[in-house]
Amino acid sequence: MKLLRPILLSVSIILFAWLFISNINLINVATTLNEAEIDSEIKKVNEFTDMIRLKEFAIEKINYMETIRNRFADNAMIRVAVISVLIILQVLLYATGGNMFSTKATR
Repeated sequence: MKLLRPILLSVSIILFAWLFISNINLINVATTLNEAEIDSEIKKVNEFTDMIRLKEFAIEKINYMETIRNRFADNAMIRVAVISVLIILQVLLYATGGNMFSTKATR
């Protein structure tokens, strides 16, 4: 039991750190860069004179958005699995109780 608690705690801390780091990438820090990209895309749309090319461009963007949405869904499922493991680890750590750093042996 002395070895189990530190291992569970270490795994738990590593998983929490992974969740934290993976979610930092989703924060929109460079909003001006994103706005410039949006303005560029709007400019491209406004420059189209041929309706067929405009339709192709729109379909390409829709397919790209679908790909991104699928990636986010996959990442969300991974995060849900990690959170579930973390909940189980925390329950196990709570259930085992006691002070894992204590030097005295319990009877």
